Amino acid sequence: MPLLNVGSAYRSVTGSPIRFALRIYVPQQELDAAYAPGIPRAMDPFTAGVHEFSEQLARLADTTQPLLPPAHEPLWTMPFSTAPAGARRVASGRGGDFPVFHPAQRLRRSLRLFTAAEDENSAQLLPLLVPEKQVEAAAKATSREAFLPVYTRESAYVVPLAWFAAFEPEDHVSSHHSGHEVHRLIVPADTAAARVAGAARAVEDAARSVTRMPRSSGAARGPAGEDLSREDPSGENPSGAGPSDEVGDVPEEAQQAAAFAQDLTRLGHWLDAFSPDSLLCLDYGSVADRIQPDESPRDVSDAVELLREGDFGSATAALRRIFVRWAPLAHLQQAN
Repeated sequence: MPLLNVGSAYRSVTGSPIRFALRIYVPQQELDAAYAPGIPRAMDPFTAGVHEFSEQLARLADTTQPLLPPAHEPLWTMPFSTAPAGARRVASGRGGDFPVFHPAQRLRRSLRLFTAAEDENSAQLLPLLVPEKQVEAAAKATSREAFLPVYTRESAYVVPLAWFAAFEPEDHVSSHHSGHEVHRLIVPADTAAARVAGAARAVEDAARSVTRMPRSSGAARGPAGEDLSREDPSGENPSGAGPSDEVGDVPEEAQQAAAFAQDLTRLGHWLDAFSPDSLLCLDYGSVADRIQPDESPRDVSDAVELLREGDFGSATAALRRIFVRWAPLAHLQQAN
């Protein structure tokens, strides 16, 4: 949807406060050389998040400043042992602890979205939001960097359902900063990739099973019909759009399951680009404090296992719990 693509590009510039991020942290030797100068000044995730938000507010308040994010930003860093599974690997003697780093890449990701929006009929709206000269200058500032891999995927208002498949409840990490409790899910990237791949296979098998069911059998609705399940290839989730109506003789349930499997497969391919020494981190942000402790990873894990057993009704009930839990935040998207 063209207008939504333009809106997504603009939100990436202004930094919507109701956004969730899936971040990859990699060891120093796997960083693009363009980020090496920032390693000595890398910040812990909380400090880096405060710095990023302060920069966004200052940029929006000062009309003389460019609207696009800066070309050079501090790296984010944490020890590999921050992930509970990472700590177990370190304790088991598989090498000592080491720092991993995350490039925020806000400017690069904004430019990617602008490129996608330029291909739409609404491209003439872009200069009204951000002057073309600013976009051209930003492109030159990032020309030394390789545009792959992308270290962050973002979603507004809700967490895409596929993201939860990468985690288990044991991956939950909380920390206290300035009297506030911060919640994250953190796991080694190879563990996350294996979980997502397994979930994709289970959902694909479920989609084929639903397709073979008679239309009168009352097959359970597939898991990807809610707003929080879809994610587009750019790594953003601008619309939260659900699947279309039935196409031909393919049941809607099968369409929804197939769409969910595609989201899982796409996420798995992204995770496969990173080594076992990398971490995957889901940053909830304070807007999701009201739903903590979040049981969504457990619900997705239960649903996937139930799909393997062929219990579509119970799997749908597990996924429905996620929809109910996140519905208040999803409604904010509709209001905006």
